[in-house]
Amino acid sequence: MLSALRTIKIFSVSIIVFYIFFCSFVQAQFLKIHFIDVGEGDSILIEAPSGECAIVDSGNPISGYKVATYLKKNKVHALEHLIFTHPHLDHVGGAFFILQMIAVQNICDNGENLNSLIESGNIYRWYNELVRENRKYRALTAEDKLIMGDVVLDVLWPPKVSTFSGFNANSLVLMLKYNNFRCLLTGDLTALSEKQLLRRCPDIKVDVLKVGHHGAADATSRKFLKKISPEISVISVNKNNVWGYPSKATINRLKASGSKIYRTDKEGDIVITVSKQGEIAVNKK
Repeated sequence: MLSALRTIKIFSVSIIVFYIFFCSFVQAQFLKIHFIDVGEGDSILIEAPSGECAIVDSGNPISGYKVATYLKKNKVHALEHLIFTHPHLDHVGGAFFILQMIAVQNICDNGENLNSLIESGNIYRWYNELVRENRKYRALTAEDKLIMGDVVLDVLWPPKVSTFSGFNANSLVLMLKYNNFRCLLTGDLTALSEKQLLRRCPDIKVDVLKVGHHGAADATSRKFLKKISPEISVISVNKNNVWGYPSKATINRLKASGSKIYRTDKEGDIVITVSKQGEIAVNKK
């Protein structure tokens, strides 16, 4: 009788161990892209199947704390990469929380010249001290590449020598690749820069688009949408914002393209899960 009970216990423990291993294995096959509802601004968490994580943009100074707590809530205790597409405060403001609450291996931005702003305002002097003077910092330009296991972040924009002035026009554009899946993260890229980007990268096709400049009318042109043909488009924007984003013209262009539109002001946090085979699921929190 005791022998039989021992056999049952061993068998039960084996089943539990196998179940834990199986669940861990299944979970490891998925890429997760979190479009965090930061109100005014952008913040995107990328969880690679390898377990490595990156944040692209960090919300504004008010919502940066939410980003840091969102990471901890999702058991993200360290970041492989913290990336800022451009130095507007609704994209870099959360740096002041994240870099003091979360371990970060690499810090990147687009290298935009901040000298005049550092001289005239404390916020950019502090950003310079916290980010640019950090030994983990590097500037990214087109043709750079960041790798997290099977996930690749290709930098498509800006070129090493930019022909445009202005933070938005020089936003980092990242192509996230996972097997055959493609997600384009455009920061606040403008239509003029989109045009030049298509000249540099004429074969862009994507599954998911992070809509540029929060859906403003000066981005996400009809030609750009026709070329990249996103199945899903995500707009990060706050409710009743003073800028009037997203513009009706941009929404109409997205609808005309056939893209499924998701918005953080309507859906809250938006999490896109991608299987190894390229199956896409969207979860709204």
